[in-house]
Amino acid sequence: MIDALAQQFDAEGVSFSMKDHLMMIDIDNPFATAKITTHGASLLSYVPKQGASADKDLIWVSDSAVYDGKKPVRGGIPICWPWFGKSDEEGLPAHGFVRNQVWHLDKVHTYDSGVTEVLLVCDSDAFSQTLWPHAFHLSLRIEIGEKLSMALTTHNLNRYDLSITEAFHTYFAVSNPQAIEIEGLEDSILLDKLTYADAVQQQGAVVVEPPMDNVYLNQSGKVSFEDEGLGRRIVIEKDHSLSSVVWNPGPEGVKAFGDMNDDAWQTMLCVESGNVLDNAVLIPSESKHTLTMILSAENL
Repeated sequence: MIDALAQQFDAEGVSFSMKDHLMMIDIDNPFATAKITTHGASLLSYVPKQGASADKDLIWVSDSAVYDGKKPVRGGIPICWPWFGKSDEEGLPAHGFVRNQVWHLDKVHTYDSGVTEVLLVCDSDAFSQTLWPHAFHLSLRIEIGEKLSMALTTHNLNRYDLSITEAFHTYFAVSNPQAIEIEGLEDSILLDKLTYADAVQQQGAVVVEPPMDNVYLNQSGKVSFEDEGLGRRIVIEKDHSLSSVVWNPGPEGVKAFGDMNDDAWQTMLCVESGNVLDNAVLIPSESKHTLTMILSAENL
C-alpha cells in the first residue's frame, strides 16, 4: 500500500509510513515537518523549521495514544463532525463519527513556493447512514507552510437544509497550562460544561485553571496565548467559526482516559475552533460550508 501511494502521489518532500495499523502521510518541506494520518484525517504533528517554534511541535499527542484503528488517536487535531460533544441520540459516539473513519487521500502537491497541500475526503455511505441518515461530501484541505492551514468543507447533497456542529479539536503542546492566559475570547458567551452554571459574558482574558471544559459562543476573532516556557505565542486565526472551546482534564479527570498518562494534563491544552451548541450551522440544500483554521507561532 505504501509503494502504491508513493507512486500515485509523487510530491517533493512527501512520504508514507505505517504506525501500527494506521497509514501516515509524512511531510518535510522548507517550512516545516508534519504528520497526518488517514484515520480520521487527523494531523498529529506540525514542527516549524524557523522562528519562535523552530524544531518544537505545536501539536501534542499522548505518549499512551493507541494506533490500532479502533479509536481516534489521543491528541493531534481530531475532526469533530457532524456533531460536537454528546449526540442527542443514545449510543452514538461523542464528537461524531468521521474522526474514527479512514479518509480517502485525494491529492498531495508541493508548490514552487515550498508549501505542501494535502486533500482528504470522506463521503456518506451505508455505514454513515446508520449513524446519521444524510448524504454528504466532506473534504479537509491542509496546507503545510510557515503557517498551518486547515479548511473543512461540508457539501450538503440532500434536497433539504442540513444542521451540523463541528470543531477542530486541537491539542496544543504547552510547557505549563496553569501559566497560560488566552486572549481573544473577551465578551463571548461562556458556558462551563463542568459546573453547568448559567451562561455569562467572558470578562477579560481566559485564565486556564484545570480542570476546565469551557465553551465560548458568538466569538469569531483571532485567539492567542503566550507560553513563556516554550518562548512562543500561539496564534489561532479562523473563518466561518463562531465558537471556541478550552479543555484540560486536570489531575483527576485525566485518570478517566486510558490513553493518557496521569501527568499528561501538565503538557497539553485544547483550544478548539468551530461551531458548537447554539452556533450550529445550517447548510442549505446542495450548498457548501467551509470552516477554516490557521495556526502559527510568534516570538515573545
